[in-house]
Amino acid sequence: MKITLLADHKETPEFRAEFGLAMLLNYRNRPYLFDTGAGAALLPNLRQAGIAPDSIQKVILSHGHSDHTGGLKDLSPREIYACRGIAMPHYSRHDDGKVHCLTMPDAAKKVLAQTLFHPVSAFQEIARGVFLTGPIPRDTAEDCGGNFFHDNACKIKDEIPEETALLTAGGVLVTGCCHAGILNTLFFCQKIHPEIKIHTVVGGLHLRRADAARLALTAAYFKRIGLRRLALLHCTGETAVAYLKNALPDCRFDELHLGETKDF
Repeated sequence: MKITLLADHKETPEFRAEFGLAMLLNYRNRPYLFDTGAGAALLPNLRQAGIAPDSIQKVILSHGHSDHTGGLKDLSPREIYACRGIAMPHYSRHDDGKVHCLTMPDAAKKVLAQTLFHPVSAFQEIARGVFLTGPIPRDTAEDCGGNFFHDNACKIKDEIPEETALLTAGGVLVTGCCHAGILNTLFFCQKIHPEIKIHTVVGGLHLRRADAARLALTAAYFKRIGLRRLALLHCTGETAVAYLKNALPDCRFDELHLGETKDF
């Protein structure tokens, strides 16, 4: 699989950074845009990379947060794959008590409503060798954390039930934020498709506020299943990346920069 990074928070001279995630995936000559960023970076970065926006015909949305769905407003895809509830209300409460709206922007909702929508309700193959997990059960003891809610009064807890990840038959797992937990995600993939040996993870792992116990559990699980390559983006967190690099000396860590294409 070839992956081009089109939205992330790390600055580069030629490409626009933002807190969001978008990746163009090309698997067996089939292109998919996995997430769309927050809305400011995707269009200029596509143009800078020499990719025509109207060439993006298939979009996968990992979950409904605005930093993954906002860029949809600048696209006219033919098909969108996502779980039901992708446009439901989302809010987060930060440590300082401030509440932030993370709901898919209205302009993105408009594109969603006008596009052929493929609801992903269970683990399924969307093309030969390309699978979407559908909703990810939280079956391990992993503490996923996060103050997320469905209302701005922060009364209705939100576990981001519409989150999905992508798995290839070749053993590459692509994640958006992993709000359900990377261990839960890997465990679910192995449960459904034990014949697929997952060797690579690319995307965000939402470990920015993970404590030492969770990081140790994550590293131990990665080592146990034999992960060989990681490209950690977006919400993973620099502290978590540094910890995992130290704990997993035999694992390759890739830096993926905006506009860069790598083969995984």
